[in-house]
Amino acid sequence: MENMFNISSNIHIIDLNIKIKTKFQCIKTKKLLNNISTHICLHETKKDKYVSGAFNDSISIWEEEQVTRILRLLIHHPHLDFIDLGANIGTYTMYVAALGRFVLAIDCFTPNIVRLGRAIQLTNVSNHVILIQNALFTQSGQFLRLSIDTRNIGGQGIYLSNNYSHKYRIRKNSSINNPYIVKTIMFDEVLPILIRRGVRNAIMKIDIEGSESFVVESGSHVFDTLYIPFIQMEWLKVRHYVDRIIKVIVDFFGKRNYDPMTSSCQVLNPSEFRIWPDEIYWLKKNFSNFC
Repeated sequence: MENMFNISSNIHIIDLNIKIKTKFQCIKTKKLLNNISTHICLHETKKDKYVSGAFNDSISIWEEEQVTRILRLLIHHPHLDFIDLGANIGTYTMYVAALGRFVLAIDCFTPNIVRLGRAIQLTNVSNHVILIQNALFTQSGQFLRLSIDTRNIGGQGIYLSNNYSHKYRIRKNSSINNPYIVKTIMFDEVLPILIRRGVRNAIMKIDIEGSESFVVESGSHVFDTLYIPFIQMEWLKVRHYVDRIIKVIVDFFGKRNYDPMTSSCQVLNPSEFRIWPDEIYWLKKNFSNFC
């Protein structure tokens, strides 16, 4: 499938036409905004207490308030598509696809990918989703190790040393059957896919467990080519990184006329990034209908 877009050979696009035979629980989700519902395929709750554990049939979902905000923005702005970086089992991807909007979803962890792929098939939205299995990094084609969290199976991050060196890089002949060994791409490498699909305007969610800086370090062409007025970003792990890495993110968006915001529309002080909330929003200065 990669060749149809004439893209980097390091990008692994999932063939959503191949039947997924792995057995796991899939449910029909709660309806949001009165009529938007989808399927989601879950991990065992004991292994994924946060995301899978948040789903309770028609009663609750993971991050309902945030997903609803994304859906409202897309409804108010029909020209916008969605880019989901760190898709996990696909809560955001599946609701947006059920809305009928195009989604580019990226995740690197095989147990997440097979569940998201199956949910896409069950909901019959494969024409709305391109699913990519790679980790985002500053270099393409590397094999890196993921950390392991036995109670938050979808919450792994790339395992790097504290001084930001890459001494944990895995040799290229390592087993690709190990879900904790992942192949990297640079974010800019997905731009031909987005262009080919006609994406010119999109909103984005970034939740990749402390690797958020790799998105901006490897993705300037994406942000400079597409109009991306709204970015939801987890800040929980980012704020604990060294100042140099955090400033890479803050300066990147500042130079592109984004304001950091809270969910209640308060503008954050760019110099006080250590005390920003666990989740923030980057908003283009001329973008309306968010606040």
